[in-house]
Amino acid sequence: MVPSDDDLLRLLADETNRAVVTHLLETDGEVTTTEIADHLVSQDVAPVSSTGEDDVTRTVLSLHHATLPRLDEAGLVDYDSEQSVVTSAYIPSCDAEWKDVGAIDKLLTRFGSRERADGSAIGVLEGCEAVYEYGRELADAAENELFLIYASDDLLDEACLPHARNALERGVELYAGAKSRGARTFFRDALPEATVWEPQVDWMNDGGRYPKVSRLIFADRETVVVGLWEESDDGTKTEVAMIGEGEANPLVVLTRELLGSRLDHLDYQSDDFLGDLPFEA
Repeated sequence: MVPSDDDLLRLLADETNRAVVTHLLETDGEVTTTEIADHLVSQDVAPVSSTGEDDVTRTVLSLHHATLPRLDEAGLVDYDSEQSVVTSAYIPSCDAEWKDVGAIDKLLTRFGSRERADGSAIGVLEGCEAVYEYGRELADAAENELFLIYASDDLLDEACLPHARNALERGVELYAGAKSRGARTFFRDALPEATVWEPQVDWMNDGGRYPKVSRLIFADRETVVVGLWEESDDGTKTEVAMIGEGEANPLVVLTRELLGSRLDHLDYQSDDFLGDLPFEA
């Protein structure tokens, strides 16, 4: 049975599952379950509690009986239980921050999009203007926190600033991340009360040919929009975005897991941080 988008994203929200798939993407050829177990234990992401004794053996058993069969059923890996070897099923090699956002588009393209009665489906927006409008709605509805990452200066839009300022005036914490110094200056000048920082994520520098992330907007850790650039053969770029709404929405859950502690320590990543230290950097 073909898994749903929700099932795939819930699998990828799990740290151990991501570590297994990531390790396979970075390894050529077949990998044994023992090699995977060694890697998980060394990275402290094994699916069993560490006892200091036979951690690898216990991890191999957990992989064999639980983790690998689930990933195999979802089509994320090919697991030969008789030979105890695993290979990556279909996702092309990409940098270690895949894993953050970049390959989600390929997952949804492969398995299609489905609607759920409880409203937890992954939605799609087509075109920059549709993403702009949705982002403005998120800014207007945010109650506590608005988290932005912009990977492209092309998407900076002054028409969105009044919505961001209104959010700040309501007491919403606003965090704006951009790789470009010019974009950070734009945010800092226009929104001086916001925390502005340079994101340290590899997917913003990736040179691969799979779709690039254009921007990410995360409101109150319950609603997310992830924009992706689709580039035609003639170089024309079109923005398509995935949206997830609700604390238990799989895309929202995955985003929370992947961003991790960055959400709570952005003040220490801002451009001004080194200047505020009580010693010379």
